[in-house]
Amino acid sequence: MDPTYEIAAAIIATLRADPVVAGFVGSRVYDRPPDVSVAESPYISMGPSDAVTDDVDCIDGLEVTMQIDCHSWGPNEAYGSAEVRKLSGAVRAALHEAEIPLADNALVSLRHRITRYQRESDGATNRAIISVTAFVEVN
Repeated sequence: MDPTYEIAAAIIATLRADPVVAGFVGSRVYDRPPDVSVAESPYISMGPSDAVTDDVDCIDGLEVTMQIDCHSWGPNEAYGSAEVRKLSGAVRAALHEAEIPLADNALVSLRHRITRYQRESDGATNRAIISVTAFVEVN
């Protein structure tokens, strides 16, 4: 199985199963986000990713960087950035150095790299852009 697909699926499953993350979004963790006209706030979606070969001593290695986006809008804490910041903190805690089993490949490490915050051009949606890096031994 392609390691990037396997890692993305494992991240989605991990976030859906995490009680703190689920307290914010329920099961609204998507590979592809829903149409904004029907989306419920807040939610998490997978963003762009890249994979770089990182072979070591006869081991087929891959460094995979995944972007995870948290979206929030509405009244109260969602109006400012408080909700999206709390949600992104829960995502970071759920994923940083998590030991997530993969079916076909071996996850060596998963680490949070950076989180950026921005207000979208609609003026209402707050977004956290989280980057995590996984090192995978490809089988």
